[in-house]
Amino acid sequence: MVIDDDVKKVVEGTAFLSLVTLGPDGAPHPIIAGKGEVSGGNVVFGIYKMDVTQKNLAKNDKAWVVGATMDGGPRGYRLTGTAAAKDKQLIFTPVTAEKLL
Repeated sequence: MVIDDDVKKVVEGTAFLSLVTLGPDGAPHPIIAGKGEVSGGNVVFGIYKMDVTQKNLAKNDKAWVVGATMDGGPRGYRLTGTAAAKDKQLIFTPVTAEKLL
């Protein structure tokens, strides 16, 4: 599983995760997605607006999540995967986790 205990601590230990999708022209669209919750092998966000993000994901489901925390020392990860909006939630499924700090 991509989300091990350390990745989960970082994801759930930061108040602001960044989520990046790709626009129709291929340009990155980064947002502050807020708090994420690990559920199984996914990171789940509540959707508050995210209109552009949802439009981007409808055409291209590739996404990235970046998070960092100082809790227990500096740690951070960039997760690469796919995402979809469903039932007022954005569900991100990581394929890789790269340690940044």
